[in-house]
Amino acid sequence: MDGVMYYAINSPALSHNAFDDETIVIHFATGNYFSLREMAEAIWQRLEKQPLTVSAIVDATEGAPPEAAAEVESFLKQLLANDLICESQDRSSSETVESLGAWRTPTMEVFDDMKNMLLGDVIHDTDKDGWPQMVQDDQTAPGPR
Repeated sequence: MDGVMYYAINSPALSHNAFDDETIVIHFATGNYFSLREMAEAIWQRLEKQPLTVSAIVDATEGAPPEAAAEVESFLKQLLANDLICESQDRSSSETVESLGAWRTPTMEVFDDMKNMLLGDVIHDTDKDGWPQMVQDDQTAPGPR
């Protein structure tokens, strides 16, 4: 092993769509969704194509300051902590990455305001009358399963 960590999108656990100037990522197991803009969105788009290293990301930016590697690593750790990416075993990926443009610190916003709706399973979380029963955190839904 070469000691360099590669990161890839955790595809089975989420859904993501790009809109005008942001990418929205929904994590199925937690019900949280995430907004990625600017540099964070550019990094995400490259991760869709191939696993990347911190150095590949930094090298693909223009005018990256000395602290860029630490900021990218911090951002990737946030993605890992939220189970949006995973460490990849694919060490065959090219270190050449399409330009990410001018450097901007990558950030993301986390939202949980639609958690109950996103976690609701209208097929299985129903009561005896067939109406969905939303499960609240550690509670179990009433009625037959």
